[in-house]
Amino acid sequence: MTKAKPNDPSGAVDTQIDLEKKVEILTRELSEAREQQRATGEVLQVISRSTFDLKVVLNTLVASAARLCEADTAGIVRPKGEVWQYAACYGYSPNLQAYMESQPIPLGRDSGVGRTVLEGRPIHVPDVLADPEYKLTELARIVGFRTVLGVPLLREGMPIGVIALQRRTVRPFTDKQIELVETFADQAVVAIENVRLFDEVQARTSELSQSVEELSALGQVSQAINSTLDVEIVLTAIVSKAVQLSGTEAGTIYTFDESSQEFRLRATHGMDEAMVAAIRDRRIGIGETAIGKAATQRAPIQIADTLKDASLVLDVVVQAGFRALLIVPLLRPNRIVGALVVRRKQPGEFPKHTVDLLETFADQSVLAIQNARLFAETEDKSRQLAEASQHKSQFLANMSHELRTPLNAIIGLTDMMVGNAARFGTEKALEPLRRVLNAGRHLLALINDILDLSKIEAGRMELHLESFALAPLIDGVIKTVEPLAAKNGNQVAVHCDAAIGTMHADQMRLHQALLNLMSNANKFTDRGTISIDARQGQENRRDWITLAVTDTGIGMTPEQMGKLFQEFAQASSSTASKYGGTGLGLVISRRFCQMMGGDITVESEPGRGSTFTIRLPRIAEAPKEAVASDRASVGTGGSLD
Repeated sequence: MTKAKPNDPSGAVDTQIDLEKKVEILTRELSEAREQQRATGEVLQVISRSTFDLKVVLNTLVASAARLCEADTAGIVRPKGEVWQYAACYGYSPNLQAYMESQPIPLGRDSGVGRTVLEGRPIHVPDVLADPEYKLTELARIVGFRTVLGVPLLREGMPIGVIALQRRTVRPFTDKQIELVETFADQAVVAIENVRLFDEVQARTSELSQSVEELSALGQVSQAINSTLDVEIVLTAIVSKAVQLSGTEAGTIYTFDESSQEFRLRATHGMDEAMVAAIRDRRIGIGETAIGKAATQRAPIQIADTLKDASLVLDVVVQAGFRALLIVPLLRPNRIVGALVVRRKQPGEFPKHTVDLLETFADQSVLAIQNARLFAETEDKSRQLAEASQHKSQFLANMSHELRTPLNAIIGLTDMMVGNAARFGTEKALEPLRRVLNAGRHLLALINDILDLSKIEAGRMELHLESFALAPLIDGVIKTVEPLAAKNGNQVAVHCDAAIGTMHADQMRLHQALLNLMSNANKFTDRGTISIDARQGQENRRDWITLAVTDTGIGMTPEQMGKLFQEFAQASSSTASKYGGTGLGLVISRRFCQMMGGDITVESEPGRGSTFTIRLPRIAEAPKEAVASDRASVGTGGSLD
């Protein structure tokens, strides 16, 4: 600044001129700052309003940068696949802009954009004609570039684009202008990142929605498999979900018939009746069409265009307008189960994700078919077992009848010979005859037990319900058991409620069950005590009778008690060899009690005896299905241990 001398008029003028220049410069800088601030605000508003419309944001950025930096033209270049191209332009005619956006930008030092990408920093070429590395492109000749500026868009230090500004005259950009373009480059990066993140979120949301839909479909299929054994329902659900999730129009599931070595149509979706009928009539063997080929190769096969591979496709499928097929075989380790097929009317490859998804549905189909097959086999086996059991019961019943007739004759004749030994002169044979008589009676009891058991299993046993006094029945059992008890040195005790009164049940079956419990108690007790405790009670407004038979005999372990009520089973091999028995008595006695609405339970400890308890309703009801019994009236049955 020139200092004015005192009383020097020219010095005062110079000072005034300097001040005016300073004011002018400051005013211009303030105006530029305000303009830059306004432009930046506009860009930020556009970014906020058009967060996911990147084209609008980039066009606004290049327009603002060009205007504020006094550039004739401007653009933003971004990578597109393997090449870089203009994504936004300013200052070009529509035709020239279309041309620029279609042309790849070479990434080399011979262009401003290429040099900017390679070096990752702003590149300023004041005069392209004076730069030894710059190659004048056709575009540069057309537009007439002389001064160019390239500023990189950096994300984590890596260029993801370039803002390029050009002037047709040689007029270098100022440092402030370059700094301003760097600010716009940062804003462009923010806008690009927003769109990228939004696209990623959208893609992830779409993937999650697809996964949820697929999981829901698989859940519905699993529910169908677990809720029904109707394979048609399950396979129809599977093929409909497969079509829905694969984005196709129709689908089918075939099952493989091993006897004919052919695929049979089992379930369909998205096809009319005429097409279903036409496909059902076709016989598809191994190796024939794409279905047989997929089964042979044990891998999915897809046909991108049925018109080009017509030999592998049924003609009815091509005629219906389906252009693409995906076939997934249904397989077990060493077996072909069938095939899942989806059809689409638009040609093209199926994505790997769809193939993987349909393989999952194929596994579900195999499971459904296998479940149905196992169920059918189980039903058939159950039917065969039921028939075999019925035949067994019928055989036992017939044989019991056939055996009892001659056996009763033997018992009767032997009994007569024993009773008239002196008359027949058989005193010397009296002991052998008594053995024959006892053996015959034991054998008859065994035959009667087998007959009862077979009739119970066949549902042919009928209860003869009647009202009777309980105390006399107990006395009758005691009188029958007393001789056996005396032989083993046992004492018999009875504890009977004086007011026990009467009950309505099958008197003969109850007598038989109680006698067998008393006989068993005596058999396994030596020089001890056997007791009957008869009581009455009420539960759930119903009267009950309990008959507890207790002994002080050998007792049982928990393991031995677990075998008590199994047919032909003994508590242990040692007791069976020492005490004998068939293992039917307790089974039959318990089933008689269960038929009358009660049960038999047991408590025991080794060496401390056992307690068997009969528990019956005072008024028993006969089971719904029963046939009259034709059991022989000879005796009341032997020991049912």
